[in-house]
Parts: sequence; C-alpha cells; structure tokens
Amino acid sequence: MNKINTVGVSMNIVVREDKIDDRKVFVINNEELGVSDFGDTLDDAMDNFRKSAKMYLETYPEKSTLPQVL
Repeated sequence: MNKINTVGVSMNIVVREDKIDDRKVFVINNEELGVSDFGDTLDDAMDNFRKSAKMYLETYPEKSTLPQVL
C-alpha cells in the first residue's frame, strides 16, 4: 500500500496492474474516499487519480478530514 498527499490530505492508495482490452493499465484506488482512476503508465494513473481525488474533495469538502480507524 502506498501513501500520497493530495490537496493537503494524506491518504492510502492501492496500485495494481490490470488489463483493459488486452492493454496493460495501472489502476489506483482509495477505499476511504471510494475514488479510483487508471492510466497507461504509473505516472498517468497518479496524475489521473490526483485530479479525481481533488475533484471529489472540492465537491465534498467535509470528506477532506478522513476518519481514523483504530
């Protein structure tokens, strides 16, 4: 599991390789927000995920404080 900082929010992400129509892609998922995205390269997937997470957090600002799980 990896950790990134998006819009001032630190979050855990899961990165995995997958195939879409016989083409390798990288899929990034964050379960706390329920946000995921993908790209042809890891860098593309990270850029796409950051944009998606930023859009989500701007739409739902109350989610920018993620609950801590004990």
